[in-house]
Amino acid sequence: MKKRTMGIIAIALSAVLIFTGVNTASKVWAEDMPEATVKFDSVEVNTADPRTDGTEQIGKDAKGLFEGLLSSEGEADRSKTIKDETVYVIADANGKTEKIIVSDWLKNNLKGSTINDVSSLNGIVNVKGDETFTQSGTNCSWSANGADISYQGTTDKQLPVTVKVKYYLDGKEMAPAEIKGKSGHVKIAFEYENTAKRTVNVDGVEEEMTVPFLAISGVILDDDRFSDIKAPNARLFNDGSRTVVVGIALPGLQDSLKIDRSKFVIPESIEVEADVKDFSLGMTLTAVTDEVFAKLDGIDIKSLDNVSDSMAQLNDAMTQLTEGSGALRDGIAQLLQKSEDLEDAINKLADGSVELTDGIKAVDDGVGKLKDGAEQLNSGAAQLEDGAGKLSAGLGQLSEGADKLSGGVDQLNTGATQLDAGIGQLKTGLDTLAANNDALMQGALSVFNAMLAKATAQLNESGADIAALTPENYAEVLDGIKAQLEMAAQMYSQADPATAAVYTAKAKAVADLKESLDGYSTFYAGLKTYTDGVAQAAAGTAAVKAGSESLKNGTGELKNGVDGLKAGADELKTGSETLKNGLGSLKTGTDDLKKGTEDLKDGTGKLYTGAQTLSGGLGLLKSSIPALKDGVTQLYDGSSRLADGITQFNEQGISKLVGAVEGDLEGLVSRVRVLGRLASEYNNYSGIADDMGGQVKFIYRTEEIK
Repeated sequence: MKKRTMGIIAIALSAVLIFTGVNTASKVWAEDMPEATVKFDSVEVNTADPRTDGTEQIGKDAKGLFEGLLSSEGEADRSKTIKDETVYVIADANGKTEKIIVSDWLKNNLKGSTINDVSSLNGIVNVKGDETFTQSGTNCSWSANGADISYQGTTDKQLPVTVKVKYYLDGKEMAPAEIKGKSGHVKIAFEYENTAKRTVNVDGVEEEMTVPFLAISGVILDDDRFSDIKAPNARLFNDGSRTVVVGIALPGLQDSLKIDRSKFVIPESIEVEADVKDFSLGMTLTAVTDEVFAKLDGIDIKSLDNVSDSMAQLNDAMTQLTEGSGALRDGIAQLLQKSEDLEDAINKLADGSVELTDGIKAVDDGVGKLKDGAEQLNSGAAQLEDGAGKLSAGLGQLSEGADKLSGGVDQLNTGATQLDAGIGQLKTGLDTLAANNDALMQGALSVFNAMLAKATAQLNESGADIAALTPENYAEVLDGIKAQLEMAAQMYSQADPATAAVYTAKAKAVADLKESLDGYSTFYAGLKTYTDGVAQAAAGTAAVKAGSESLKNGTGELKNGVDGLKAGADELKTGSETLKNGLGSLKTGTDDLKKGTEDLKDGTGKLYTGAQTLSGGLGLLKSSIPALKDGVTQLYDGSSRLADGITQFNEQGISKLVGAVEGDLEGLVSRVRVLGRLASEYNNYSGIADDMGGQVKFIYRTEEIK
């Protein structure tokens, strides 16, 4: 994005130089210059210029054209090696330098095998070839083998011109971080300081002058954010969504020429004002060069004694500039229309026409398959329509079943409610019985113990010496006594039958007592089983009660679900009827589709005929390629005439300042000569060999604010 933005600003700067020139009059831009329009998406400059009766286009190489206009090599320079230096200054949004990258192009005009160079750069890298070099201090020796050398490096050397960018909102200066996102009346000020000062002799007097530099700055303003844009020393270019502001300044020139500011002001800064919403700004670009002034060195300016003659010469120069720029624009237009890439494109297009024919056949086959598919689709639509009818009938039955189910769920819900109430009553009764279990068991145990105590007393009174009977031991004790009595009866049965009868009677009495106690023990055990059962039943009814409540709640939810099912079934039935109607429309559409595929197949035949016509047109287009060379020739001639016109403009146009020095032409001429010499001598930034010619330009880029 930044690379694209830099190209846009460079194009705008190029347009300014081509269509307006460097104007040193009291107003930087002529009021009657035509408005230019920058088309950002295609990287072109389109301007409706009445002087050319048409549209000029500067294409993707406008950045190179811009740099060429700022620094054009003269014919005399071809006799030696030329060092063309471009200094790229990467700065923050306020213009504070963060990094300096220097790009040097050693033009090997003499085709030497070795180029001896001088450079103070760090990290030198050959960027366009594999030629090597050796270095000793600042002296570099390149193994050129007749080729040009392009290399890059970095430095922290002081720049001859510093660029500061300041931002004001509603009259208050703000840092970039502060102004971001703000709204109000904004001012963006480009301030330049020329620090390249030299002590020179002007008419026998030693004084300090600055190397003359021309600064051209550009910035892009989004029309959605910026409105009512004003820039006194700049021109505005708009593409309908963004405005490019391009201005010029000549820092230090006013003092060097000793021009009274009350009579004539040479711009040394650029200010852009606008109303802004949610401030955001892309990067800015500034170009700084002294090449315009270097052309003044060694020129005879005697004609300045006559201001009228000088103005006539200036008009002639402007005429040449206009004609030259027009020729250049015409040539560029032809170049864009008949570029070197056109031949490759036409060949690819011709190959594409063959592929197009094959593609048309494939389309024709596809149309046949599409027709078959349309018939199948039509048959499927009929089946879908029949199925939709059956679906509608089935959904009707589902709705009736849902009604019956809803009634059954109502009965189930009523029964669940009654069950829940009955289980509640049962639980209450069982809880009451369970509460009496302990008292009942204690009473029965007391009776059992009393019976056992009475039996123990009777037995002891009858002569048996036994321990107290208990529910646990009575059976064993009584069985033992009974056995002893029966044994005694057996012993006396022969000798003393009467005694034997007594023992037999006692044994029967013990047996009867045990039987009586066994009956009560059985009752006691049954009573315990009963009380345990009551306790378990009471506990079980609690779980049954919880289940009956869940059943009651569940039947309620089931009823809601059944009601929802019935409503859904009704909606499905309605939807199925709509679906059935829609499928009828679909079948009608498939009939139309089938007819459309037949028409499409007829169209593919016509398309094939058109492809043949296209092939013929491509042949005609290919035959027009020779005109491309003519367009390139016109471009070269036009650019040469433009360079000559700009030179004469800068040589002769200085007479516009004469009126501001009140006739002191000799002093002005002397200062102009000195400025030309200073500009000519300032031909490098990072160093240059004594036998080289040189030229240098500076490109400053500030960081965006977003």
